[in-house]
Amino acid sequence: MNEDTKFLRIFGSIFAGIGSIFAVTGIIIGLNTRSFVATAIPAQGTIIDLVPRSSTDSNGYHSSYVYYPVVKFTDRSGEPTVFESKAGSDPPAFSKGQQVEVLYNPQKPNSAMINSWHEFWLLPVIFTSLGLIFVLIGGIVLIKSFPRLMSFK
Repeated sequence: MNEDTKFLRIFGSIFAGIGSIFAVTGIIIGLNTRSFVATAIPAQGTIIDLVPRSSTDSNGYHSSYVYYPVVKFTDRSGEPTVFESKAGSDPPAFSKGQQVEVLYNPQKPNSAMINSWHEFWLLPVIFTSLGLIFVLIGGIVLIKSFPRLMSFK
């Protein structure tokens, strides 16, 4: 086996391996999200604040703000709950006073999330998509590193 073939096999294996980890992680996050959505209880909430968080560029300089909505809702037992969304955006996706649907676990109302595609599905879609692209690239490189597979007709 020459050095080029060896390099392609190592490169393809590493790329496909990393891709597999990303894809499986995305699938697990997606399944957990699906489970949460299936068992969560809906409630009406109100955006009461937008918390700006500064992001920095690679040189450590302030580059922009990302706004995280703070939501207040009342759970089915009548208890008011306030939570900060885990998903932020610039520009803000919501405005103060805006009504939003919230999904929450009745045993843990603080685990509530705004019912939006971005909040629930963006992360699993990114992880799974990147993982599958890496697996595809790594797999193609691996297949090409086996000349007998390529010449078989």
